[in-house]
Amino acid sequence: MILKDSFYRIKGFSNTEKGVNFFIEFNSEHFIYKAHFPDNPITPGVCIIHIIKELLIETGVPALLIKKIPQVKFLNIIQPSENKEVTFSISILSIENDTCKIGATVFCGNNIFAKLTMVIVNHHKFLPKHFKLYPIFTH
Repeated sequence: MILKDSFYRIKGFSNTEKGVNFFIEFNSEHFIYKAHFPDNPITPGVCIIHIIKELLIETGVPALLIKKIPQVKFLNIIQPSENKEVTFSISILSIENDTCKIGATVFCGNNIFAKLTMVIVNHHKFLPKHFKLYPIFTH
């Protein structure tokens, strides 16, 4: 399931030294929030992970597979009605052959919602040593 443009939309991005920050706005009317939870909608952790995967694809990472998530911490809840714009900061921690270790932090101001480390695999070809995360779209 693709969540972009239905569950969330990308309002913008900025490149950083090691990656990219995406500025995300959640759709509080999406059916996921009707189920999770009807009277107090919060963003499911699995959706946060899926959004990170989709954002990596936005940067041009081809044939992306999540190999493992060795560390994930959900520190605070994201309520779409209260957290209008959330930043997904994604950076490259290391690259080795066809795997890339990614670090991600999800936050709004000083409020950190999630931190994780993810190992991704490009199963079609090796990732170049100079691989960088640069969004390929123009919003």
